Amino acid sequence: MLQKGVIPDKEPTINVGIVLPEDNYTSLAVTTPEDEDYQVEFSGKNFLLGPKSELFFKLQSNGILFKINDQDYLAPNEIRIYPVFKSDSLKPGQGLTLKNVVAGRGFHWKKYINVILPDAIILRFQENNLIVINELPMEKYLMCVATSEMGPKCPIALLEAQTIAARSWLLANVEQKHRHLGMDVCNDDCCQRYQGTTFLSEQSIMATENTRGQVLLFQDQICDARYSKSCGGVMESFETIWGGDPLPYFKVKADAEEEPAEWQKPLSNEDNFRKWLNSTPKTFCSPHVVPEDSLHNYLGKVDESGHYFRWEVTIDQKTLVNNLNRHFALNASAVKSMTAIKRGGSGRIGKLGVKYLDSNGQEREFILQKEYDVRLGLHPSFLYSSAIIIEAQNANADGVPQTFKYRGAGWGHGVGLCQIGALGMSLTGHTSQEIVMHYYPGSQLKRIY
Repeated sequence: MLQKGVIPDKEPTINVGIVLPEDNYTSLAVTTPEDEDYQVEFSGKNFLLGPKSELFFKLQSNGILFKINDQDYLAPNEIRIYPVFKSDSLKPGQGLTLKNVVAGRGFHWKKYINVILPDAIILRFQENNLIVINELPMEKYLMCVATSEMGPKCPIALLEAQTIAARSWLLANVEQKHRHLGMDVCNDDCCQRYQGTTFLSEQSIMATENTRGQVLLFQDQICDARYSKSCGGVMESFETIWGGDPLPYFKVKADAEEEPAEWQKPLSNEDNFRKWLNSTPKTFCSPHVVPEDSLHNYLGKVDESGHYFRWEVTIDQKTLVNNLNRHFALNASAVKSMTAIKRGGSGRIGKLGVKYLDSNGQEREFILQKEYDVRLGLHPSFLYSSAIIIEAQNANADGVPQTFKYRGAGWGHGVGLCQIGALGMSLTGHTSQEIVMHYYPGSQLKRIY
């Protein structure tokens, strides 16, 4: 597994979590491809699987039960499945098919898809649930990330920039969210999207080969190169979203060649942010550069179509109260008002005050202390962005609003590379190096292996 703070001098092999304990899987099915033999290995035993073989796994109290050639087997700990002939290359659709895998875990776009996984997979059980790990070389993994995050029709410069950011983020290895599960990273938005070779394209293969081993460095350390779908026109600072010390390569900066006239600083000021939200400045991620009716040509297969730059969502009182009670145990009966206490440089709310009535009718206030909590608390499907204005609507005789409208900018946290902005840059002729230098100013691009 990857080691935090260690810069590798050769391509590492990584463990990618495909099925996590929180997915609550106690059974799953795997199918081998039509042109490849696979080996099944467990407890010192080895079995050959021919092409188009289907295996069903079911968790028992004493191990994982599965069947090969009408014979039942019980693996007491882990099962490893890998191709008999290992290939250094990768092609679309290469690998085992794992059915009904979660995509968008915990987010508003959650769905289930079949994924095709190259190289080896490992099945284990943890917390009374099955987990699946895909073990493969770093560069094969990255070939699949670019077109899991964005669509295969994206220009090569965007795919190269996305690959450099993804490689840097993973090798910086800062968060290590799933290390206790034997995983370097998971397959979804909590880390970065990986759907195997399911959506792999020749373009994403080329993008990875063109940038092999290239990472972003700042003061001889690999950059924690985070990214999101749309910044909304201005990039956010690291500390607004995650707290702690600022990182110099994450700046509050216009997603444009020049600062738009509509950007009156600072957007932490309510009046300035309202004016900004009501405008449609010409930035790389704006409809001026990437028309929203053409976005579906470039987004990832699991992304939702819709408005990314500016958007509106309305939520009713009951849904909001139920959501806040579920996540924060408020014992609220009604929300009276919500007020931004602290905004970041892009206008994203980092601290929000919620005034509500408890079950006894007493007025109380609760503070949502983080950007993540704001998005979690304000909508059951996780709010697109916290760069919002909140409008209370349809108050009853007691002055309690029956609905709240959120008017927002961007999708995601807005820190680092803005994927739609990077798309806009690539569509207007910018190179991958120009793209990553724009989103990670002060960093250096270097090949480490």
